[in-house]
Amino acid sequence: MKRPRLRRRWLVPLGVLGLPPLLWTVILIVAPTEWARTKVVEQLGKATGRTIGLGRLRIGPLGDVRLADLEIGSPRSVHDPWLKIGTARINVSVLQLLVGQVGPTEIEVSGLSLRVHRRDDGSLELADLLQPGPAQAEVASADSASCSDQCEGPSGLTVLVRDATIRVIDEPSRTRLDFTGIEGRATCAGRRAAIQHLGGTLNGGPFELAASLDRSGVEPVFEGQLRARDVALSEGMDSLSYLVPVLSGAIASVEGRLEANLYVRGRGMTRDAMRRSLVGQGAIGLNPIRLDGSKLLAELAALVEMPADARVGSVKTDFAIKAGRVETDNLTINVTKLPIVMTGWTDFDGRLDYRVRSESLTDRIPGKARTVLSDLSIDVNQLSCLRVRGTLDALRVSVDDDGALDAMTGGRDPERRSEERQRLRDLGRKVRDRILR
Repeated sequence: MKRPRLRRRWLVPLGVLGLPPLLWTVILIVAPTEWARTKVVEQLGKATGRTIGLGRLRIGPLGDVRLADLEIGSPRSVHDPWLKIGTARINVSVLQLLVGQVGPTEIEVSGLSLRVHRRDDGSLELADLLQPGPAQAEVASADSASCSDQCEGPSGLTVLVRDATIRVIDEPSRTRLDFTGIEGRATCAGRRAAIQHLGGTLNGGPFELAASLDRSGVEPVFEGQLRARDVALSEGMDSLSYLVPVLSGAIASVEGRLEANLYVRGRGMTRDAMRRSLVGQGAIGLNPIRLDGSKLLAELAALVEMPADARVGSVKTDFAIKAGRVETDNLTINVTKLPIVMTGWTDFDGRLDYRVRSESLTDRIPGKARTVLSDLSIDVNQLSCLRVRGTLDALRVSVDDDGALDAMTGGRDPERRSEERQRLRDLGRKVRDRILR
């Protein structure tokens, strides 16, 4: 007779223990997720001034909020969003969401697709996230006094990214890169953000990236480092010509593999400010590389003996970025029996000035070949003065420091210029024959 009473006594604590899970289940069922979804869209739209799309929102079993099919559109192309997120998990509670005090410390993103687009006028599409849209222009102006508080980023936020894709489009340099399979980790603390690690694949080769941005000063300060290896060269990598000018005019038909290590830092919000402040250093190797369409080699072929076709070899260079230029003293091109070593610079506007280093030509000429040059009344040292000037789109090779063939022919005589070209071409063949015997 006492056993039923004992059972009823145990029902009370069991009921107390089961009440929280039961209440949480009820919350998950009746929580106003549509209202919450609308609230999230409204807050994101207000913060960015851009069109926001959000497929669905649901509350996770552990109290987090999960978003799906999030899109942020550009004001110039509303129907072509530059940011898409497949799914995102945010560690905020239902209570925080309901009262509008959302302060997550961790966000997990999967299936992110980001487009980084620089237009012909130099404007960056990604900057749309930080600039007020037309509808918010007056509000932004009125609230400029309190911008310091509103512009403060989240404190102690960690973002984890998986299965992401980033497309980089740079119209001025005709560059188009697709980074896939990206995974990484980033943090944000107030006005400082950092990417501790970001890795993925670019044209079949692995890459790693680390970067930081500090907006605590008058001007934002940024720095970054990129490593890549075994990357297949393809159309859309025209910006590589600024680092390796031998690729000018050859990207569309180039075949090769890239290994790169690059570090840069700078400051500023405008294109001019960033160009003035940008400094860095790096190394690039292209091996193997096929350079049949290279404008630079086509110009050098008029003065130096080279294969008529199948120009396959390697290219390597160490360089420094400063004063609006990419400078190097060891751009080495191996497509002939004798490597061509160049020193010079390319600026950010595509202008360039390079010279063939003397040891790449004269130090390898034996005594008999020097005799041939003497018989032709050619100074051996003149061969070390080959110079490449102009722009990436219009290269011109010179034979001396004072104007090359123009100086040798009096400056304006096309017929004599043609004769000198043929004379130098014949000279190159004779020198090559003597060296290779």
